[in-house]
Formats: sequence, C-alpha cells, structure tokens
Amino acid sequence: MEAVLNSISLRTALRCTRLFSAGLLLSAVLSGCTVKLISSYDEQTDKSITALQKNFEAFFVRLERSYGSPACVLDHHKSFYDDSSVELSGIRVRAAAMKNNRITTEQIELLSKSLGTLEQLHRIKSNREPGKNCLSREEIEPLRNSFNASFTAILKLEFAKKRGEAE
Repeated sequence: MEAVLNSISLRTALRCTRLFSAGLLLSAVLSGCTVKLISSYDEQTDKSITALQKNFEAFFVRLERSYGSPACVLDHHKSFYDDSSVELSGIRVRAAAMKNNRITTEQIELLSKSLGTLEQLHRIKSNREPGKNCLSREEIEPLRNSFNASFTAILKLEFAKKRGEAE
C-alpha cells in the first residue's frame, strides 16, 4: 500500500512540476510580448481632421457674416456640405482600414452624422420666410462648440496614440 501511495505521490509531484514549468514558460513568453489594443498614431488623420475643423470654422464665420442676406440660405453652401461629406468619407475609410482603430472610426462616423443633421437644420431654416431663413449667431455658437468638441476628441485620441498613452 505504501508503494502505491509513493507512486501516486510521485506522479502528482511530476504533474505539478510540469504545470509549474509550463506556467513559467508561458509567463516568460507573454512578458516579452505587448498586446496593442488600439492603433498607432496616424499623422494623416491628425492633419485631415485639423484641416476639416478649419473648413467648418470658416463655414460658421461665413454663416454669421451673411445673416439676413440671401447668401445665408442652404443653396449658397451646398459645396461646403458636399466637400465636407467627401472629406469625412475619405478619413473614415482610412481609419477603418487600420487595425484596432474602431474608436476613431466611430468618432468620425458620429461627426459625419452630425454634418447631415446640420445640413437638415440649414435646409429647414432656409425654407422659412425671408428674415427668418438664416441661422442666427445664437444658433451657430452651440453648433460650432459641438463640432469643435468632436474634432477635439478625435485629435486628443490621436495625440494620446502618439504619446503611447492609448495602449
């Protein structure tokens, strides 16, 4: 009986030693590897978003200056909406093509939806009677702030990637 117990104890000890060795080997291998949960900094996204923010700011300034004139209605700004939509599509496609870039892609998609909503608002205002068919400064300011917050969030994430903080 003692021989059987010694045999079982020896087998158990060998199994434990093998598991421990395998665990040590696995931890040694894993400690040498870093898991990257988010994409790297993309200079093109940084530059494109910065340029697009400037285009939006110029658009809001033009809207403010054209208040009360026929130049404030949607028909005079369709190229802004078209150009911005195309630019956002290009940025989104590039972001989606990068591995582990879901957050940036989602931020750009939200920005694109916000652009569509802004265009709808502009259309509604433009269809009103003259004198009430422009976006006022009081209406433009929260829109500007909202878009700038979106641009800032995208850029902050890119800058964090650049510093390695987003990993």
